[in-house]
Amino acid sequence: MLRLKPGQSIVVKRCFLRLLSLAVFALAAGLWAPSIWAASAPSKVTIHVPSKSLSLMPYYFGMDKGFFLPENVEPQFVVMSPPIAIAALVAGELDFSTTLGAATSAILRGLPLKRVFYVQADPSHALLARPEIKTISELTGKVVAVTSITDAVGMSTTLILKGNGVDTSRVTLLATQVTDNAYKALTTGKVAATLMAPPYAEELEAQGFRRLAEARTYAPLSFIGLVTTVESLKNYPQKAQALIAGLHRTMVYLHNPTNRNEVIQYIARFHNIDMLLAEKAFKAQMLSYSKDGTKPRKLVEREIEIYRESLKIVKTFTPDDLEDMSLLRKVQAGGTQTR
Repeated sequence: MLRLKPGQSIVVKRCFLRLLSLAVFALAAGLWAPSIWAASAPSKVTIHVPSKSLSLMPYYFGMDKGFFLPENVEPQFVVMSPPIAIAALVAGELDFSTTLGAATSAILRGLPLKRVFYVQADPSHALLARPEIKTISELTGKVVAVTSITDAVGMSTTLILKGNGVDTSRVTLLATQVTDNAYKALTTGKVAATLMAPPYAEELEAQGFRRLAEARTYAPLSFIGLVTTVESLKNYPQKAQALIAGLHRTMVYLHNPTNRNEVIQYIARFHNIDMLLAEKAFKAQMLSYSKDGTKPRKLVEREIEIYRESLKIVKTFTPDDLEDMSLLRKVQAGGTQTR
């Protein structure tokens, strides 16, 4: 045993207390620093969007209103074509995609993806044509622009044509990758028609283009929602739940009648259109928005059959193969506070 000389015990005690203080400080810093950092720096998540149509507006509106901040998450939007986005999502280069159509085609072909939230329960797109084209049958022998042939836009267009007795083999579908390209193709006369969401459909109609059909009449396909990989749901469920909570808060706000004028004004600013056009687009879009992030199971089953028929897939699927709503149920159970 070490024997200390008189006075040494006091020095040792002081050193011990100093070391103890430093250890406590280091421990406190280690415990508190991450929470301080988290509070000041929300997690950034990359989300694919095909356009800035009103179908996607809840994402932008929710972010501008700060509805994602309580979840400590910051959406980072990346515009690209749906097929490329799905490939990037599966490769881990994106966190989420908003395009349900291309994702569903991928799921039915065996890729490990899941729908986790529905922004739209029904489509809001409309088929717009050149002013000289008065009926859908007149599209025979013409070119129609779609973002992708195998996504919800392409399939809805095909179903509209079939529903009006048009031989689809006599209509050329031109994949333009993104909505802006389809819009430009129609306005410059390169195509005879295209499928457009609000407010682009209302803008084109105001310019004299002819509104021939509503997609919801022919196909209950959901265009916009939230999709991620099975692996991401397993390894990072908190990331998906944070986005879902922000989206749910946004949808509740949008459906509140007292917020109607604010939302219409936002649409007018967001798309740089007048209030009358914004109101018309708002009415058209609200018909398709899901009220709570879900879609009736019967409609999902019908949707599956449309995809299977269009893609010529023999294997059967159920809604459970397409979606995982467990995190949404957690959010709903916890309650979403908003006005």
